[in-house]
Amino acid sequence: MLRTALEAMATPVAKETLIPWGGTDSLISALEAVKQLAPAGLVLRNSDGTVEVAAEARRWLETDDVAVLVEIFHRNLRFVGELLVEVDGGGLTTAEIAEVARLHYQLDWATLDQVNRRTYWLRATGVVELLFTGKVVLTERGREVLARLVVVGRDEFGLIDDEPDSGALDQLSPVVVALLEDAARRGLAGRVAAGMSYVPKGGQYNTVESLAAQVDAATPAIERGEFVEFCSREFTAKPSSSTSALDTVRNTGLLTQIGRDTFAATEAARAWRTSNTVLDLVGIVHANIRCVGELLPLLEENRTIGELAEMARVRFGGLVLKTPVLRNRLQLLREAGLVMQPSFSSYRATSKGRVFACTLPLEVENSANEEKASENTVGTVDSVVQDLIDAAADTAHSDNFERALTVAFQSIGLDAEHLGGAGRTDIVITVRRSPTELVRIIVDAKATKNQAIHEGAVDFSTLVEHRGQHQADHAALVAVGFDSGRVKSRAAATGIALITVDELVSVIERCRVEPLAPVELVNLFIPAMKEKLWSDADRRAEVMAAVIVAVEDESEYVAETGGSFSTRDIHRSLRRSVDPSPDMTEVQEALNLLASPLIQGIKADGRNGYLPGFPAESVAARLRFLSAAVNGATGPAQ
Repeated sequence: MLRTALEAMATPVAKETLIPWGGTDSLISALEAVKQLAPAGLVLRNSDGTVEVAAEARRWLETDDVAVLVEIFHRNLRFVGELLVEVDGGGLTTAEIAEVARLHYQLDWATLDQVNRRTYWLRATGVVELLFTGKVVLTERGREVLARLVVVGRDEFGLIDDEPDSGALDQLSPVVVALLEDAARRGLAGRVAAGMSYVPKGGQYNTVESLAAQVDAATPAIERGEFVEFCSREFTAKPSSSTSALDTVRNTGLLTQIGRDTFAATEAARAWRTSNTVLDLVGIVHANIRCVGELLPLLEENRTIGELAEMARVRFGGLVLKTPVLRNRLQLLREAGLVMQPSFSSYRATSKGRVFACTLPLEVENSANEEKASENTVGTVDSVVQDLIDAAADTAHSDNFERALTVAFQSIGLDAEHLGGAGRTDIVITVRRSPTELVRIIVDAKATKNQAIHEGAVDFSTLVEHRGQHQADHAALVAVGFDSGRVKSRAAATGIALITVDELVSVIERCRVEPLAPVELVNLFIPAMKEKLWSDADRRAEVMAAVIVAVEDESEYVAETGGSFSTRDIHRSLRRSVDPSPDMTEVQEALNLLASPLIQGIKADGRNGYLPGFPAESVAARLRFLSAAVNGATGPAQ
């Protein structure tokens, strides 16, 4: 399959060209093939947008030498040649290989998937084989191939740096130096907090290349509609995602608004494109966005995104950074050679990164906030609630309510960014419905000393205009209360959600013990769905709890009589205990989760039935463990 796909791209082809994939009847675009094969060094995307086979992969096509293919994998992917070293001799099971990778090669993979992928490929090339004992062992052909590879030994690995010979740092452009000095004078804590929520990276674009393409497109200037079309064409981004991309390049200081809907590359951005020095880009972003260069001193040792988020919160006055914005910062630093990624979920500063950090003005840690942030979670949530209530009545400083509201949304897991100011919406919330689909919400905050705000205090036409300007899916107005007359009717007519402070406080407090996913919290901003915010989650929890009880009852019966139990058996039991009675689909979904190899609450018997598995307490423990693993990779639970 690999040979057929590569031969179809032996000469440069357009990215839309269909190539065979997995069989004569299966086709995918060349661009999609690049996404899957480029990390292994097999194909590349040319500057003109065409796609073709990389030179070293072409050598494999010409020689048909599997050693060449293994060499390609080894040069481009971690733990390939090293795996061959480890299985030489008596061999290892895949679980033992994963443990070796964790202990000695800083590859803390949560599942066996990455080990299995490597062993499958290596078995296909004939350099390893799988014995009936379950052990992977090196073959004679494998020893010949291994002799041609330069591998890293266990003892050497911990000393490796992505930049072993950093040399002198590139000099920053004078424009960028002046920008950093100005940011330091104005106060680094005043930089934008979120700011890098979305960077489109369709096709072969990484973070730096994507930002460069957007700056080039806006030189000398670009209209909003043209920018959206550019992102759609180049990154296959949706309009709402393109608007998020525009927010990012503006917040990072790469683009500035020069007309109502016209934007242009900033002087600093043009200086970066002239110098083509990635450190100029990092300097520009650091001057405009909080906690960019500050991450480098925090990465003296391996840290997960969750650990970094907590350290930033503690050290920088309760700063809340969600996973996407932190990941984008780290990706930029990694591409600049300032940070390395020892494992999927951890990062560490390189020697170059440590030196570069010393050249930047860095935000000073706030020791007073460190003590406050070290208090327990309940105190933190209570302070969020109290700040929100106090700020909602502070009409003399309306921006305090906007900031408190931003923190409140962040505390329940939403990616909220405070904008504010004349002609701008107060808050923009971005929710990922999927890795490629975004939902945008704009929020306007109205502080008042009264029990409710009246019609004259709200300009609904401006809210509707902001919703369109930001390509937002939903819009909301937050205040202590709302006049029961015209305000509610105008909101209903324009599709604006009205959220009281008390309602939001209730959501915050319930999320503390029963958190909803961000995509579920979108219902808070949909007038017709707001009252049903927890209904779906409550229903799932009720059905799952009832299924667990029914499974344990059936397990006792099976233990006494033999045989197995079916979905119908569980459904029959739940009809008497859950109101309204669940349908078969609800029951089957719960059983599918329990039957997952990761959970093993029940086991399929091979005849559309189930056998008892782990007890309920073990199921709960496994779910907590998996939750901790996901949090370690993406950030702390909110």
